Amino acid sequence: MKQVHVAVAVIEAKNGDICIAKRAEHQHQGGLWEFPGGKVESGETITEALQREIYEELGVNVHQHSPLISVRYRYPDKHVLLDVHRVHDFSGEAHGKEGQPVIWCPKSELRNYQFPAANKGILNALLLPNRLVIIDSADSEQLTKLQDQYSPTALAMYLRNVKGVDSGVVSKLQDDGFLVMQKGDTDMRHLTSAQLMDTRTRPSVSWLSAACHNEAEVERANDLAADFIFISPVNDTPSHPDAKGIGWEQFQSLAELAHMPVYALGGVGLEDLETALAHGAQGIAGIRTFL
Repeated sequence: MKQVHVAVAVIEAKNGDICIAKRAEHQHQGGLWEFPGGKVESGETITEALQREIYEELGVNVHQHSPLISVRYRYPDKHVLLDVHRVHDFSGEAHGKEGQPVIWCPKSELRNYQFPAANKGILNALLLPNRLVIIDSADSEQLTKLQDQYSPTALAMYLRNVKGVDSGVVSKLQDDGFLVMQKGDTDMRHLTSAQLMDTRTRPSVSWLSAACHNEAEVERANDLAADFIFISPVNDTPSHPDAKGIGWEQFQSLAELAHMPVYALGGVGLEDLETALAHGAQGIAGIRTFL
C-alpha cells in the first residue's frame, strides 16, 4: 500500500496555546480534530508544503519551523508518514478558510479532544520534555534540587526504585507540572522489554512507557499504543559492560519505526541531546547524567 507523505504544523501562540482544526465529516477520519497540514506534493520541500497548506487552510503565513516528530502509521485503508514541525514564527489570524472549526487549545487540554490515532504520538511529543531522569536512589532533598534546576517543560522523572521519599515532595513536583512516573503507580506503567513482549493488551493507564532494544520490541510497543519508549543502549555503558551500544544510526532506524516519542538511553549525556534530536529522538534519558 502506498505511503502518503503529510506535512503537519503544530502552531503555538505566544501564550502556549496550540491551533487545532476539525476535519469535515466527508474526509478520511472525518469529525475528528487535527493539527493542520496536508499532503506533500511531488517536488515540494517540507517548508514549501507547510507554507502552502497552512495558508490554504488557515490563512496563516509560516515563517520559521523546526522538526517535532515523524510518525509512520498504518490505517486499514492507507499508510501515512506525518512529518510534524513546530511553527515558531507565523503571521496572520488563523481561521477556517474551508469552513472548518478552528480553535486555540491549551496544551494541558489537548487530550480532551478526539484526534486520529496517528496523531497520538504528536500529542505526547508536545507534552513530554526532552530530558528524562531515571531515579533508583534518591532522597527528598535531591528531588527538590532537580525541581530547582529544571522546569517542568525540560525534565520528567521516573522513580523506579525509591524508598523513603516524602510523598509530599512528589505531590509538589506534580502540582508544579512535572511528569513524575512512579513504579507501581496506578496511573503510569513502565514495561521492561520482557514484560513488553509478554503483554497482549494495553494496561488501563494514562501513561505507558516501555524499554526497547530491537525492531520486534518497537513494533510491540506500537501495537500496545505506548505513549513513549526508551531505545537502548545507544552507547557502551559501565553499568552494562556486556551490552554493546547500537550507535546513533541504528537508534535512528528503530526510532523511525515508532509511532510515539523515543528517548535515547544508555551511555548518553546532556552533551548528546542535540545529536539525539538530530537522529529522531524526543530527547535523552539517564541516571547519572542528571543526578
